[in-house]
Amino acid sequence: MKCKLYLTLLAFCFATPLLNAQITIKAVGDVLPGSLTPQRFVPPDSGRVFVQNVSEYLRGADITFGNFEGRFVREDDKTMKPQKCSEASRRKGICFEFGVPPHLAPMLHGLGFTVMSVDNNHADDYGTVAAEYTKTTLKEQNIQPAPKQGFVALTVKDKSVAIVAFGFSNSSYNVAEPEAAAVIVAKLRQQYNRVIVSFHGGAEGRGAQHVFDKTEMFYGENRGNLVKFAHACVDAGADMIIGHGPHVLRAMEVYKGKLIAYSLGNFLTYGNINVKGVSGVTCVLEASMDEASGNFIGGRIIPVVQREPGIPEFDREKQAIALLQALSQADFPQTGVLIDAEGNFIVKK
Repeated sequence: MKCKLYLTLLAFCFATPLLNAQITIKAVGDVLPGSLTPQRFVPPDSGRVFVQNVSEYLRGADITFGNFEGRFVREDDKTMKPQKCSEASRRKGICFEFGVPPHLAPMLHGLGFTVMSVDNNHADDYGTVAAEYTKTTLKEQNIQPAPKQGFVALTVKDKSVAIVAFGFSNSSYNVAEPEAAAVIVAKLRQQYNRVIVSFHGGAEGRGAQHVFDKTEMFYGENRGNLVKFAHACVDAGADMIIGHGPHVLRAMEVYKGKLIAYSLGNFLTYGNINVKGVSGVTCVLEASMDEASGNFIGGRIIPVVQREPGIPEFDREKQAIALLQALSQADFPQTGVLIDAEGNFIVKK
């Protein structure tokens, strides 16, 4: 009798789909593990301190995502030289080129990244050779690069997933063109079960913490109406939106059941990027979506802070939690995320 009952239960378990099956994403903002320019900041010991400090918070997800804010370059290769900025703009400190030595690449794998966007305003810092070399170097570490005018295709728990990158350059899928973005997302949704959008956009700095439903200009560049852009992507079939670029945390909202993170700030930016005050307050976003619908079903904010010159560590003061609570409710009083004191999302019923 016991054997028959056991076999019945076993058959039921295999025949019945798991309830609330999830796809879990861990995401962070800008990652610059060191650079040769404009000032030489290269961490000792190949950046082992980064792995020791924060790798445990990045592991355990189906997808671990970040924005690679630089380009891998070989110093002995004359085809990889800084070429984006004019001498005048370099002197004024309004243009930066970030060249990352390739011996730091294994550290990114050690942190646990599986996908990184390479569409940002540093994509062309060292020219096309370095841009291709960067994608190759990431792939050698089993990290898939989300490129300009392209996407990454993954299979997660038998679901096909596309991660598509948007930026604000002429050679990007552009955040300033929400109608065109919707067409791109809709086409991907026809081919893939789930679509995740990464974007690099918005103004920068501590004065750019708030999100407004209007076009953002910075250094004369159109960096998008990010509310209009994100909503258009969700309307077209996107399941999650992950933003970066402003170098500070920004609000999060749930729009039509989908999570939108408007900026995840500076996660690991060693040298050459300001990490003082709110510029160094950051987080790991852990978010789960329902495997069947793609709707946001929960997660948490893991608070991180950078100490100069850009070393991330767990933040016992939990500054990111308080900041995201305040920004989300201020900027999106009806749709902003609710977060408890420990960083757990409170999902509205």
